[in-house]
Amino acid sequence: MRRLPPVIRISGGLVGITISILLLVDLLGFLPEPRDDALENRMRLTEVIATQIGAWDASNLTPLRAALAVTVQRNEEVLSAALRSGDGRLLLSAGDHEELWNPDDESHSSATHVRVPISRRGREWARLEIRFAELGASEGLSGLLQRPLIRIVGVLSALGFVGYLALLRRALRHLDPSAVIPTRLQKALNVMVEGVLIVAADGEIVLANSAFARRAGKPQEALLGTRPSDLDWRLKSSDQRPARLPWQDAIESGETVTDMELRLVAATGESSTMVVNVAPVLDGWDRPKGAIVTLDDVTQLEHKSQELEKALSELEKSRDEIRLQNEELQILATIDPLTGVSNRRSFFARAEEAFQLARSNHLPLSVMMLDLDFFKRINDDFGHAAGDEVLCRTAELLREMLGLPERVCRYGGEEFCVELEGYSLEQALGLAEQLRAKIAAPAFASMPVTASFGVASLGSGAADFAELVNQADEALYRAKRTGRNRVCAWTGRAGGEEVEIV
Repeated sequence: MRRLPPVIRISGGLVGITISILLLVDLLGFLPEPRDDALENRMRLTEVIATQIGAWDASNLTPLRAALAVTVQRNEEVLSAALRSGDGRLLLSAGDHEELWNPDDESHSSATHVRVPISRRGREWARLEIRFAELGASEGLSGLLQRPLIRIVGVLSALGFVGYLALLRRALRHLDPSAVIPTRLQKALNVMVEGVLIVAADGEIVLANSAFARRAGKPQEALLGTRPSDLDWRLKSSDQRPARLPWQDAIESGETVTDMELRLVAATGESSTMVVNVAPVLDGWDRPKGAIVTLDDVTQLEHKSQELEKALSELEKSRDEIRLQNEELQILATIDPLTGVSNRRSFFARAEEAFQLARSNHLPLSVMMLDLDFFKRINDDFGHAAGDEVLCRTAELLREMLGLPERVCRYGGEEFCVELEGYSLEQALGLAEQLRAKIAAPAFASMPVTASFGVASLGSGAADFAELVNQADEALYRAKRTGRNRVCAWTGRAGGEEVEIV
């Protein structure tokens, strides 16, 4: 629908303001109120009739009946009248009083139901009741037009609109902001993709090209004479309104403002991200007279940037997930899942390096093999859960004694291998005996457990770590064959020899 020209809308607004002022004056009671006058007249009529009745002879009601009938007949506002005794009996009436008399409050008068007590010799003798018509009910449209306020409003609405319209048309010929912009310049600016505003020193828009009007969701004509600060500007990163807008700073300081990012929320609710650049317009004395504002819509670019950031974030997240999975796989590949110590493959890869380093530098190094005695009997008698408990408790003990879990390996089902870097044969045998005693102690597990140990050292002449493990394994078999729950050392002979440690 085509909008009304600004001059007509402004004239209508001025008329509305004028009428609002009149209504406020009426509300404050400065204008006469016809209703109040009508109520005053009704009270006076009722009091006159009550005075007349009080002066007549109460023993003869005929004149009183005639007086009430004349009152009802001659007064259009009076629908019925009656005289009622103190005990509620109806002494006489005029009009259909019994049907019409239906007050909301029996103890007080109202605009339509008026009662006045009549006294004789200092006592209430009767009550005069008069039923009036509803206020305004008999006035109709002609009565409404007689009200002073209605007539004043009607005259001002007609004459005021015509007067304001004529005055504004004459004034706007000189104030039309588009008149100072050449038509060719307007057309050239409308071709531009960027939004363009020319703002006067007072902050009002002198020109807005079609690109900006589309972003604002308003017609170009509707923007002229308005303030761009009245539009819904938001900070780029939040929904807060900026404390100051760039053209305000440029006009105040006379300095150029560049690359300020703002969001403009249009009347349709659509949001656009703008890169705002402002150049002040200066007069011959370098005083700001306005500003030229260019607004580059980077909404699509921002969306693409956000999509790229999202893709990079997802890629980084995927990379982190892969890294974590690799770490988990690495742990699974190097750690025994039940006991938490090294598995055989990872243990040998690390221990071989330690073996070669110790042999090259003539440093002590030993290997200890440990096997839990009669482990199958533990599983058979107490269950596999109990067997797992013994394995885990043994691994925990080895970690506590050595302090380096990577030097402990679950070699087989109930067999463990320990690389003792820096331990001579005597030191390794002493450690093995401590471990044997702790495992055999009653507090070690919930059932009796013992273990057999085999120990070999670098001094035995092993060529590599695997041969050193085999030597310790031979010593372990001798400990198993000679009664279990003991420590044997490899002495250079097959089977090794039993070592007694006191």
